[in-house]
Amino acid sequence: MMPTLQNGERMIVNKLGGIHRFDIVVFHAPEKKDYIKRVIGLPGDTLAYKNDQLYINDQKVAEPYLTAYKREIVDGGTLTEDFTLEEYTNYKKIPAGYYFVMGDNRRNSKDSRYIGLIEEEQFVGKAKIVFWPIDQFGTVQ
Repeated sequence: MMPTLQNGERMIVNKLGGIHRFDIVVFHAPEKKDYIKRVIGLPGDTLAYKNDQLYINDQKVAEPYLTAYKREIVDGGTLTEDFTLEEYTNYKKIPAGYYFVMGDNRRNSKDSRYIGLIEEEQFVGKAKIVFWPIDQFGTVQ
């Protein structure tokens, strides 16, 4: 989840409540370890990226948490490549009980584009508060 979260940061994970779009979640990944990513697509959603713009159910959706990172791109490319949900998952809509997750470091993130949709049962919880290192103490955005 770099640059939003850094290696070595420790956080409190909330195991209560439902999963919502843009929540930062911890889940059990196929490699038998836990990953932390941002929820982009919910059950029933269609999803696509075009020209670095997210479309959910054919509607533009803002991702303000990526604005600063998009400005840092110097090679003229995009932060997020063009794709559709179907290209990566073979589904036109996200099935019930599944979610599409992505890391904020879009150019270098092992997320649903590579490991597939995440089942609800795989979620450990939502990342809420960074408590270590102490100078990074605060809520997760």
